[in-house]
Amino acid sequence: MNRTLIRRIAIGVFLLNALAVTWPLASFFKSAKPLVFGFPLSMVWPVAWIVVGLVMLLVLDHFENGNQAENRDEDQ
Repeated sequence: MNRTLIRRIAIGVFLLNALAVTWPLASFFKSAKPLVFGFPLSMVWPVAWIVVGLVMLLVLDHFENGNQAENRDEDQ
């Protein structure tokens, strides 16, 4: 995969993340029931999106640093 595609996917994930944790989409998940691992859904929903954002940042970092290492090897 190239950097441009990964960056576009990352932008899409973060836009979806912003929409998912703000009104009106987050209002669908404001109930105290059902419980997920003992936590109310209104707490699990934003935490899940934080985890999704973290994973996307790790993937983006992996591809950005991998391309920098390839560029350094080509220069030598």
